Amino acid sequence: MNDYLDFLEKYKDFKEISDIVDEGVKLRVYYHTQQYDKMQQHINKLTSKYLAETYAWNTTFSYMPATVEQAYKNAEDFLRVKGISVLLSKGIKLQGQLSAEEVSFIESTFKPIE
Repeated sequence: MNDYLDFLEKYKDFKEISDIVDEGVKLRVYYHTQQYDKMQQHINKLTSKYLAETYAWNTTFSYMPATVEQAYKNAEDFLRVKGISVLLSKGIKLQGQLSAEEVSFIESTFKPIE
């Protein structure tokens, strides 16, 4: 399991998770269809929607993306961490409720992003 959207899709019953999946799908569509202006507008909307989380993210990862690819990757990483954080805040336990593969996926998210 390498894709956070595939993982989070299982938990779309939670509105916040459903929103994050939808935002990730939209981000990917804009990127892969080279609609970079719309992608940047979408990233700006995400920044406004998740203001506190964005501030914390930017404090931790203080580099500013210089290319479209870097902006896309940064937004993908942010949504992955945000989605898993929301899921864990909903009371999903790492042991007992998730498969070993899912636990490994979550744990890999919180290792330093290279």
